[in-house]
Amino acid sequence: MFFLNRLFYNVIILILFLVSGYLYAEEMDHSQHGENNNTSSHGSHDTATSSMHIHHEHGTGGFMFEYKFMRMNMKGLLDGTNNVSSNSISAAQTGSMGPSPGFDYRMSPTKMTMDMHMFMGMYGISEKTSIMGMFHYLNNDMDMVMHMPMGNMFGSMDTSGIGDTRFDVMHQVNHQLTTSLGLSIPTGSINEKITMIMNGTNSSTGAPLPTVVNGPMQAPYPMQLGSGTYDLVPAVTYNKSLDLWNIGGQATYTLRTGENDNQYTLGDQLEITAWGTYSVSQGFTLSSRINILDWGKINGQSPDINPLLSPTADPDATGGTRVDLLFGISGHINKYHMLSLEVGAPVYQDLNGPQLKTDTMYAVSYQYIYGE
Repeated sequence: MFFLNRLFYNVIILILFLVSGYLYAEEMDHSQHGENNNTSSHGSHDTATSSMHIHHEHGTGGFMFEYKFMRMNMKGLLDGTNNVSSNSISAAQTGSMGPSPGFDYRMSPTKMTMDMHMFMGMYGISEKTSIMGMFHYLNNDMDMVMHMPMGNMFGSMDTSGIGDTRFDVMHQVNHQLTTSLGLSIPTGSINEKITMIMNGTNSSTGAPLPTVVNGPMQAPYPMQLGSGTYDLVPAVTYNKSLDLWNIGGQATYTLRTGENDNQYTLGDQLEITAWGTYSVSQGFTLSSRINILDWGKINGQSPDINPLLSPTADPDATGGTRVDLLFGISGHINKYHMLSLEVGAPVYQDLNGPQLKTDTMYAVSYQYIYGE
């Protein structure tokens, strides 16, 4: 679980310290010989697919705009690496907001769709330093089941709105290595409310069960739109071209700072991705990558979210590790425009459950690239 976070974070700090020092010395040695490490922004973007956040140089005055749509589908429950059924963890008593005796929760999620619209701008303020801003709009939909004595009842909830905003400063250490530091600003709401209408059928007679209305109430943690805290996001990116091939990797750590206004803090997050791309022809690229995501439990608890209502309302049922395998394709329309598509699915999940498990994901993006 979160042991990966602690282990990788310490290893990354050590590697960054050693490698950055070596490459900086190497860069200084090359500069004495008049070596020019600058490359065109057009060439550097040939390595990117639609879900990579590859940090790279743009050159003074270089600019990039990107719109990206990402969807993640979640279905079924995991506790650790084991599948669990909703009726093994949840059941409801009539007239009570608590679970039936012997069960942990009143109701359970069955599936969820998370959509994100991302707008990003990047600008080169010098030959080796760039700034970046990212803005998000989120749509979340979750289906729920409530196992009643007379039969099952089903309902859904949804939230949407602006997510957190992020600004990064990136510096190119040398031709292969880029470091960055980001600040995530809590522009996303942590006070989303939902009203869930539950309907079902009597399992014995087939007659409709009386409608149950839950809410209005505070939406559970996955349905909120932001972290509620100012978060630091350091990252390091390595990228190397080998004729028609390109290989690279990136490590990003999200460090939560303080406690939000609702008395909880999302877990820190470590993301490590490694990729390889192949240029089929000029401006047309295939890619594959592996992505490791490790995130911690929520610390604290919102006083307005009842942890007995559902696993999604329980801070202890958060955090875990996931490994995704993804494949992508990208192509330049002309010198300035690029379209990308990436699809993938997890190959390993270990969740502090019960939690909804990720099923599939995909992303499509458009980039406008200007300048050298």
